[in-house]
Amino acid sequence: MKNSVLLGVTLGVVAATAIYSASNQNLVKKTKRTLLKKLEDVLD
Repeated sequence: MKNSVLLGVTLGVVAATAIYSASNQNLVKKTKRTLLKKLEDVLD
């Protein structure tokens, strides 16, 4: 349980940083797609 919470927090920070630093709209869309795929991999 603790590991999954830690993983979730880490993913959240990484996602926020990636989206915040991506000024290009296309890059934001690509980043969101990549993050969603990673989240699906983790949840499966």
